[in-house]
Amino acid sequence: MKIKIPTHEDYQSHDGLHYYQLWNSIGDEWLCPACGRSKFQIMKWTQRFPNTPHSFMGWVAALHKHHDHSIGFFEPGQTRFPETLICGQCNSTDGVVKRMLNLPSNFSFSPQEMRTFIQATPHGKHKINYDQALEIFNLRATNKNGIPKVY
Repeated sequence: MKIKIPTHEDYQSHDGLHYYQLWNSIGDEWLCPACGRSKFQIMKWTQRFPNTPHSFMGWVAALHKHHDHSIGFFEPGQTRFPETLICGQCNSTDGVVKRMLNLPSNFSFSPQEMRTFIQATPHGKHKINYDQALEIFNLRATNKNGIPKVY
């Protein structure tokens, strides 16, 4: 399937949709810390409002504040990483990986961890290395003596 690439005009006229405050808060030089794509490269031609009579094709470049759902999961009262602005696909990838691998929902991958198991495609979908993601989780879910933590 051929990936549609936005024109410079498409990019300049993108208003940020429901994430307009986040979209306008970052400059053109921003890179997603989880996948490394630029603000321009996260734009994806996709069906908006699917499964409704009002669906249509359009540009989306969602942004999310990704935070650590695992506060206290490993260390009481400790976060593993600060809230970080990432692209929508990376934010979704965190949930997809947890569901596919049956990991605890109150665990979160950091953007740096996601970068090791995401293969990003400009204007396209991520490819996910589930084995690498599981390895990262298992490393985080063992204590300093190599004993699995209870969760």
